[in-house]
Amino acid sequence: MNKDRFYQILWALPIIFAIHNVEELPQLGSWANEHVTGNSFSFLRELYSFHSLTFAMILLTVVVTVVVILEYQFRNKLTFTLTMLSTCLLLINGFTHIVQSIIFQSYVPGLISAVLLLIPYMSFVLYLSLKTNRIQLKTMGLYVGISVIGMVPIIFMFLIFSKWVMG
Repeated sequence: MNKDRFYQILWALPIIFAIHNVEELPQLGSWANEHVTGNSFSFLRELYSFHSLTFAMILLTVVVTVVVILEYQFRNKLTFTLTMLSTCLLLINGFTHIVQSIIFQSYVPGLISAVLLLIPYMSFVLYLSLKTNRIQLKTMGLYVGISVIGMVPIIFMFLIFSKWVMG
């Protein structure tokens, strides 16, 4: 596969992420309040307000879109690394939806798009990156590990920033 084909496929990344966010957003606040923000985590209620969630999801989608645009424009090591980290983060996010639905034994907002779009697409992008020798398996493993550790703090940083902006 040539690089141009890879970049044509890469353009779908922010679109798939936006579709996932559209599925997730309408129910995430009420779901989080019901399942996550009990007495021990009451401070999370404010972070999961509809306005904060909306702003955070839009901001995350914009960041991912900018990363893809930068990779398309510059095609250097930094932009490719950011693209692969974004891809790994979204892959882990997809698997998180499956794990949460098993733990809570119910539908989790974003589950359908995670199973049908996020996981297959992100896996395919990573596969293409390996197949074209743009990334080594060891490096991909490192990025997946960083994503597992970093996903929750990154989400909270965006939620806290969104709450601060939205007031």
